[in-house]
This record gives sequence, C-alpha cells and structure tokens, in this order.
Amino acid sequence: MSESLKHAQWAKSVERKHRQSKVKKAKKSPLPICAALACVLLSAGFYYASYEKPKEYPPLSAAAKQRISQFFAKQFLLGQWRLNKINYSSDAIQVYVQTPSKIALEGEALSQYLHYALCPVASKRIWQDIKTRELSVYVFSHSIRKGDRTVCNLESDERQIN
Repeated sequence: MSESLKHAQWAKSVERKHRQSKVKKAKKSPLPICAALACVLLSAGFYYASYEKPKEYPPLSAAAKQRISQFFAKQFLLGQWRLNKINYSSDAIQVYVQTPSKIALEGEALSQYLHYALCPVASKRIWQDIKTRELSVYVFSHSIRKGDRTVCNLESDERQIN
C-alpha cells in the first residue's frame, strides 16, 4: 500500500509539472533594457554637446613673432637679466628669461612681482599679436626646470596706466 501511495504522489507531481509547463509564461518586457539604453545614449549625447572643442588659432605671422621678440628683447637691454628664448606654439607663447641669481622672493610675492615686472600692460600693441593665446614668462637662474613662471593675461592686468 505504501508503494501505491508513493506512486500516486509521484504521478500527481508529474501531472502538476506537466500542467505548469503548459501554462504560457508571461514574456518579460524589454522596457527596462530599452530605458537603460536610452539613458546611456542620452548621457553620451549630453557629454558630446557639452564637450569644448579646442580653440583654433591662426598661426602667428613672421612679423608678429618679430614684434613679440623685439618687445621682450628691449625689456632686457639694460641690466643683468637676459632674454634666453621664446617658444611659439599654436595656442601659447613661452618667454624664457635668465637672471644672474635666484630672485629673493617666494610664493605669492614672487608671482606678483614677476607678473608686474615682466607682463606687458594692457595698452601695449603686443596684445594685438598675442590675442587670446596664453603668454607665459619663465624666469630662471641656472636651470630652466628650476625656474618660476607667471602667466600674463590681458583681462587680469590690474595695473593703472598713467
């Protein structure tokens, strides 16, 4: 009798499984996958739209380079500071000035001194050649790598012209 009971339970379980397999399973909605894909595409679009393209600068003419070189060369005719070199790139101008010894200032005082002493005032014609390029002046005594740098901006020049 127990054997027929076991067979009956087994038959019921097989029949139950057979009925469950016949019941159509509901298909999962593709909505979550589509929503995730849409979010990724939307965020990629926003990133691309907000990405700043690099500024295109027209190349400096030979005459403009000569005027810039002459401007800085005149600054160091007298005294012991010397114009070492000027590097021109598409978006920046780097001026290297050599001093006989290290300047005795540090930190913000040195930065302000270099900016005031070496950057051209806003009224100078040189800014028409520089335009929006970054003008950096490097001051060093023995090694360019161990020098100090100031960035000259037309907008940040606070000097008063008399």
